[in-house]
Amino acid sequence: MAATPASAIRFLDLATHQVTTLPGSQGMYSSRWSLDGRYLCAFSADATRFLVFDFQTQKWSEMAKGSFGFPSWSKDGQYLQLLDFTGKMSVISIHLRDAAIERLVDLKDFSEAGHWGTWLGIAPDDSPLLLRVAGSQDIYALDWEEP
Repeated sequence: MAATPASAIRFLDLATHQVTTLPGSQGMYSSRWSLDGRYLCAFSADATRFLVFDFQTQKWSEMAKGSFGFPSWSKDGQYLQLLDFTGKMSVISIHLRDAAIERLVDLKDFSEAGHWGTWLGIAPDDSPLLLRVAGSQDIYALDWEEP
Protein backbone atom coordinates (compact mmCIF):
# COMPACT_ATOMS: atom_id res chain seq x y z
CA MET A 1 0.00 0.00 0.00
CA ALA A 2 1.54 3.28 -1.06
CA ALA A 3 0.79 6.88 -0.18
CA THR A 4 -0.23 9.71 -2.44
CA PRO A 5 2.28 12.35 -3.56
CA ALA A 6 0.33 14.81 -1.39
CA SER A 7 1.09 12.88 1.82
CA ALA A 8 3.83 13.99 4.21
CA ILE A 9 5.22 13.21 7.65
CA ARG A 10 3.80 15.57 10.22
CA PHE A 11 4.42 16.10 13.93
CA LEU A 12 1.95 17.26 16.53
CA ASP A 13 3.35 19.21 19.49
CA LEU A 14 1.06 18.15 22.33
CA ALA A 15 1.87 21.25 24.40
CA THR A 16 1.20 23.84 21.70
CA HIS A 17 -1.12 21.81 19.43
CA GLN A 18 1.02 22.97 16.49
CA VAL A 19 1.43 20.65 13.49
CA THR A 20 4.69 20.83 11.54
CA THR A 21 5.80 18.97 8.44
CA LEU A 22 9.17 17.22 8.37
CA PRO A 23 11.26 18.96 5.67
CA GLY A 24 11.51 16.94 2.46
CA SER A 25 8.88 14.41 3.56
CA GLN A 26 6.30 15.27 0.92
CA GLY A 27 5.04 12.05 -0.65
CA MET A 28 6.44 9.82 2.12
CA TYR A 29 4.66 7.39 4.41
CA SER A 30 5.06 4.53 6.91
CA SER A 31 7.64 6.31 9.04
CA ARG A 32 9.40 4.68 12.02
CA TRP A 33 11.55 6.36 14.71
CA SER A 34 14.90 4.90 15.70
CA LEU A 35 15.01 3.98 19.39
CA ASP A 36 17.39 6.86 20.18
CA GLY A 37 15.16 9.37 18.33
CA ARG A 38 17.95 10.53 16.00
CA TYR A 39 16.61 8.93 12.82
CA LEU A 40 13.31 8.39 11.08
CA CYS A 41 12.85 5.99 8.16
CA ALA A 42 10.08 6.12 5.56
CA PHE A 43 9.01 4.98 2.10
CA SER A 44 8.48 7.14 -0.97
CA ALA A 45 4.86 7.56 -2.13
CA ASP A 46 5.33 5.01 -4.93
CA ALA A 47 6.89 2.54 -2.44
CA THR A 48 10.04 2.10 -4.54
CA ARG A 49 12.52 4.01 -2.36
CA PHE A 50 13.46 3.52 1.29
CA LEU A 51 14.93 6.59 3.00
CA VAL A 52 16.25 7.68 6.40
CA PHE A 53 16.13 11.19 7.86
CA ASP A 54 18.93 12.23 10.25
CA PHE A 55 17.67 14.85 12.70
CA GLN A 56 21.25 16.01 13.47
CA THR A 57 22.14 16.77 9.85
CA GLN A 58 18.52 17.53 8.80
CA LYS A 59 19.05 15.44 5.63
CA TRP A 60 17.39 12.47 3.94
CA SER A 61 19.53 9.57 2.67
CA GLU A 62 18.29 6.97 0.22
CA MET A 63 19.07 3.54 1.68
CA ALA A 64 17.63 1.24 -1.01
CA LYS A 65 15.46 1.00 -4.11
CA GLY A 66 13.00 -1.83 -4.64
CA SER A 67 9.85 -3.12 -3.03
CA PHE A 68 10.06 -3.34 0.76
CA GLY A 69 7.85 -3.44 3.82
CA PHE A 70 7.68 -3.48 7.62
CA PRO A 71 10.91 -1.68 8.58
CA SER A 72 12.10 -2.38 12.12
CA TRP A 73 15.05 -0.75 13.90
CA SER A 74 17.70 -2.83 15.68
CA LYS A 75 18.21 -2.23 19.41
CA ASP A 76 21.45 -0.33 18.79
CA GLY A 77 19.87 1.75 15.99
CA GLN A 78 22.65 0.84 13.58
CA TYR A 79 20.58 -1.12 11.09
CA LEU A 80 17.03 -1.83 9.95
CA GLN A 81 15.40 -5.10 9.02
CA LEU A 82 12.82 -5.12 6.22
CA LEU A 83 10.86 -7.56 4.12
CA ASP A 84 12.22 -7.42 0.58
CA PHE A 85 9.56 -8.21 -2.03
CA THR A 86 11.96 -7.53 -4.93
CA GLY A 87 12.46 -10.85 -6.72
CA LYS A 88 12.01 -13.68 -4.22
CA MET A 89 10.82 -12.57 -0.81
CA SER A 90 13.44 -12.36 1.93
CA VAL A 91 14.36 -10.57 5.15
CA ILE A 92 17.17 -8.06 4.68
CA SER A 93 19.24 -5.88 6.95
CA ILE A 94 20.31 -2.39 5.84
CA HIS A 95 23.22 -0.91 7.75
CA LEU A 96 22.75 2.77 8.52
CA ARG A 97 26.46 3.60 8.29
CA ASP A 98 26.93 2.69 4.62
CA ALA A 99 23.53 1.48 3.32
CA ALA A 100 25.01 -2.02 2.89
CA ILE A 101 22.32 -4.65 2.38
CA GLU A 102 22.63 -8.13 3.86
CA ARG A 103 20.14 -10.93 3.12
CA LEU A 104 19.28 -12.61 6.42
CA VAL A 105 16.56 -15.12 5.49
CA ASP A 106 15.23 -16.45 2.18
CA LEU A 107 11.43 -16.76 2.40
CA LYS A 108 10.89 -18.58 -0.89
CA ASP A 109 9.02 -21.51 0.72
CA PHE A 110 7.60 -19.58 3.66
CA SER A 111 3.82 -19.83 4.21
CA GLU A 112 2.69 -16.34 5.17
CA ALA A 113 -0.04 -15.52 7.68
CA GLY A 114 -1.92 -12.45 8.76
CA HIS A 115 -4.70 -10.30 7.34
CA TRP A 116 -2.34 -8.58 4.88
CA GLY A 117 -0.35 -11.75 4.21
CA THR A 118 2.94 -10.82 5.84
CA TRP A 119 4.43 -9.04 8.84
CA LEU A 120 7.97 -8.55 10.17
CA GLY A 121 9.18 -7.41 13.56
CA ILE A 122 12.38 -7.75 15.59
CA ALA A 123 12.72 -9.82 18.76
CA PRO A 124 14.62 -8.44 21.80
CA ASP A 125 17.76 -10.25 20.55
CA ASP A 126 17.42 -8.55 17.11
CA SER A 127 16.34 -11.76 15.36
CA PRO A 128 13.51 -11.44 12.81
CA LEU A 129 9.95 -12.27 13.87
CA LEU A 130 7.51 -13.46 11.21
CA LEU A 131 3.97 -14.82 11.15
CA ARG A 132 3.55 -18.28 9.61
CA VAL A 133 0.40 -20.08 8.50
CA ALA A 134 -0.44 -22.98 10.79
CA GLY A 135 -2.96 -24.89 8.71
CA SER A 136 -4.18 -28.46 8.47
CA GLN A 137 -0.66 -29.73 7.84
CA ASP A 138 0.34 -28.60 11.33
CA ILE A 139 -2.39 -30.41 13.28
CA TYR A 140 -1.13 -33.00 15.72
CA ALA A 141 -2.85 -35.62 17.86
CA LEU A 142 -1.71 -36.79 21.24
CA ASP A 143 -2.87 -39.85 23.14
CA TRP A 144 -2.44 -39.24 26.85
CA GLU A 145 -2.07 -42.31 29.02
CA GLU A 146 -2.02 -41.75 32.74
CA PRO A 147 -0.27 -44.29 35.01
